[in-house]
Amino acid sequence: MALFNIHFFKEKSRQIDLEQLITFLENIEGFKVEMDEKSVRFNYTHPRLNYKVLFMITPKSQVPDIYRLNPKFLDLNFHLELPILTPNYIASQVFEIVKKICDRFNFAIYNEMFENVLTFKMDTVFKVFTMLKDAYIEKNPIILNDYYYVATDKLYVIYRYLDDYLELQKYYQELDTYVPKYHFLSTNNKKLALGIEWKENSLTVFPIDLDYIFYRSDNHISVYSAAKVFELIEKYLSDVPGFIKGTKVITKQVNKKIHKLVKKAKLEDLKDQFKRVELRYMID
Repeated sequence: MALFNIHFFKEKSRQIDLEQLITFLENIEGFKVEMDEKSVRFNYTHPRLNYKVLFMITPKSQVPDIYRLNPKFLDLNFHLELPILTPNYIASQVFEIVKKICDRFNFAIYNEMFENVLTFKMDTVFKVFTMLKDAYIEKNPIILNDYYYVATDKLYVIYRYLDDYLELQKYYQELDTYVPKYHFLSTNNKKLALGIEWKENSLTVFPIDLDYIFYRSDNHISVYSAAKVFELIEKYLSDVPGFIKGTKVITKQVNKKIHKLVKKAKLEDLKDQFKRVELRYMID
């Protein structure tokens, strides 16, 4: 897969305090360090979403056309390799780590699309990354046969919900409220759909952008249109405080009323066919 590279430079110096760099990165959740005579590899795995990227120190420069860059900045043979199809949500968090490295060690950065070495600027880095990713997808449209394209805003919400899932669970544990995970589904027309399970009589959180509700009553599961369900119950739902706008929850005060409404409505049990989709096959 194509990579988006960020190369680290330092003004008038090639010195890296390797011990301090290792200590610094090992204190960031998700990093593991490996080294041998060929390289030092800082493997980063997102602690909740499992995406992987690589920071690496090599014996020789990996910078193309280095001769044309401002000579006052010296290459440190230290660079980041980020897969070009990385979702923007993950990429932005990786770039936050790059910013921390630059701030802590006074590094500058370079990418092949930059005119020259520059001080880290989030807007510039993110803009170049998304531009290159869009160009890569446009040039290689066959990629979309293996992936599900999701609008950036929607995919951001999905990743944010999953990233904060454990914290949300802890928050609602004492309230005896169920926090469901998304079901990622491919429908008959190969479109991505989102669903959750909702157990009868349970206090439940509803993430946004749902397409299907899998309503479990005793040992039977009915498949309902999320839009139809929310037509019935939305006015009785409460906002999840301090979280993604539109995320709702059933509180104890309205729980019985809501489930009576659902039973009385006799919603259509859909017969749509699905197959499961893995998170890593979504791109924006």
